[in-house]
Amino acid sequence: MNSRPASPGDCPRPAHRLRQAVVGGLLLTLLWAAPAHSHPHAWIDLQVTAVFNADGHITQLRQAWLMDPFYSTFLLDDMAQDASGDTQEERLDSIARKIIENLDDYHHFTEIHHGDTAIQDARAEDPQLVQKQRRLELSFTLSFQHPLDPTDAPLKYAVFDPTYFIEILHAESGGVHLEGGSERCDMDLRIPRPDPALVARAAVLDYDQQGDPDMGKHFAERVTIECSR
Repeated sequence: MNSRPASPGDCPRPAHRLRQAVVGGLLLTLLWAAPAHSHPHAWIDLQVTAVFNADGHITQLRQAWLMDPFYSTFLLDDMAQDASGDTQEERLDSIARKIIENLDDYHHFTEIHHGDTAIQDARAEDPQLVQKQRRLELSFTLSFQHPLDPTDAPLKYAVFDPTYFIEILHAESGGVHLEGGSERCDMDLRIPRPDPALVARAAVLDYDQQGDPDMGKHFAERVTIECSR
């Protein structure tokens, strides 16, 4: 693959960003009902932990989405009237539950394959929203109905907004972690290399324009986890 190898544990991401000055889009609508004009640019720094059981099978993908400061500020300002609960923690938890509920029909923007088999029955559990300085971090766990054996076939995933109005890339430090994976397991992260014409088309999208609903997959980082016997 056109990527780089890593042993189990944290894997830093190259300082590579495909920032596009675009507005609104599916993710903003799903995360919270924000006006399209309220956020001229948004991104998410992603951390994913693949959790192995004692048999060496992958049972979960734990995700943490660190939102950009501007959108985080919008949520904090807005939650006083839209979120439920008496404390800030309770209000943040209510927002987290709403986000996950809204993303259920979109597989939580996570495309997963075990070999050539698409995995579409993962359950989203334990949603939580916490404040980290000026940014909000949404965390949740995708639990597989059946553990996946990475020695039978590689586990492959990508996390992206299908419309590419929001950029989601792995964090520069600790973007991918293999929890409980053996020394025989490797992780590979492939950097997207979209066609220049597609990049140009994405860059000129205005806030009231809708691009290709499948545009995001061309800008997605793709991770492969496999283990030898």
